[in-house]
Amino acid sequence: MLKSKKSKLITAIFIIIALLTVGEACAASTNTFILSKTIEVSDSRLLTVQFSGAKFPDTASGGYDKIKVYEGKNHLLQTINIADVNPFGDDFTTCPDPGTGSDIIIEDMDFDGINDFRIVAMLPPGPNIPYICFLWDKKSGKFVHAEFLDDMTSPEFNSKAKLIISDNRESANIYTRDIYKYSNGRPLLIETVITEYKKLKDANGKLKLYEVKTTKKLIDGKMKVTGVEKK
Repeated sequence: MLKSKKSKLITAIFIIIALLTVGEACAASTNTFILSKTIEVSDSRLLTVQFSGAKFPDTASGGYDKIKVYEGKNHLLQTINIADVNPFGDDFTTCPDPGTGSDIIIEDMDFDGINDFRIVAMLPPGPNIPYICFLWDKKSGKFVHAEFLDDMTSPEFNSKAKLIISDNRESANIYTRDIYKYSNGRPLLIETVITEYKKLKDANGKLKLYEVKTTKKLIDGKMKVTGVEKK
């Protein structure tokens, strides 16, 4: 009976040691980091946006799980949990180079003269990069999640022309470029260019690879084909 109790005690000790070892290994394999960016939201008002994340050496990946916005050194304006805004439902984003800030883009995304910011949400196998976008809201004095911009892949914001250009590769031989302008505070699709690579018969009846561009424009509230170019 005594031997049995000792055996159980020794087993319990080994289990505790094993759990502690696993916990330490997990902690050692995760490196946390904090990056800070400064955004000017008015002539004399600077905010510090702090991005907290972690690197996971075991999978060579990493990302952000929390964003904090400060005014001055200690005045916390807001906290954004990635789990609450990530369209893919993950607690972390996926960075191309964790801890470098290369996936943080600060620019004016609604053309109001104030910089906003966006971060890469995840890394897809192809070139269609999704972002999580935040716009500065003057009324609330906070950055708000702009879900309507998250739907655009690899967006470019042309502040001079006040246009948003979104490129998307649908397949190996079909590419789409969508062009938007703001209308009542929301992006409105005004033009789409679809580029397809097709094998078609030429004038001699032989199959040839052609680039076919179909342009659609917003006319009277509907997207209509305005041109087809083949070369």
